[in-house]
Amino acid sequence: MVSQDESRLHRQLQEREQGLTIIELLVAIALLGILTAVLTATLTGSLSLNRQSQKQLDTTTQVQAIVENVRAAWKTQSNYDSACAPSVPVPTGYSVRFINLNSRAAPLNANGTLWQAPNPNPTNAGPPSNPVSLQAACTAATGASVGSGTALSVPALRRLVVQSGTAAADGSQVIGPQDFSLTLDVLRPQE
Repeated sequence: MVSQDESRLHRQLQEREQGLTIIELLVAIALLGILTAVLTATLTGSLSLNRQSQKQLDTTTQVQAIVENVRAAWKTQSNYDSACAPSVPVPTGYSVRFINLNSRAAPLNANGTLWQAPNPNPTNAGPPSNPVSLQAACTAATGASVGSGTALSVPALRRLVVQSGTAAADGSQVIGPQDFSLTLDVLRPQE
């Protein structure tokens, strides 16, 4: 015959085999919830960084493509002299500008003299720059030549500046953390 203690022990073993207690189940659910929250936050952060990196890469690639297209157009002396790049596609929010330089790569004013940064205002925007003409019919851009009268001439060197940014309501360009700027000095072609 089975003793009472053995019977109780047998019942306890059967109950134990039936499953988890409610406390054990709640602890398991809480641990699973904590792990899920940590993994979700980590994955969300990673996906955000990935989107940000992809946008920076796309912007950089677009700026490089614009620079290469303008540089290719400027291999023709008449395009360089007019500071135009006919039919180069430039998406909204990108600017294509040039700065006239002398043979030593020093910026020039519109009258052909060397540009000097004003001493009292160190936050000045920089040397005079003009937008590149991107029209299909190549018309001379403002500032394509320097000097005046009979001394009017095309500079031997130009600094091409392509920059991404958001267009503000007043037409200016607002630069943000995802934006990119690329500068390239281009020598006047000889034909």
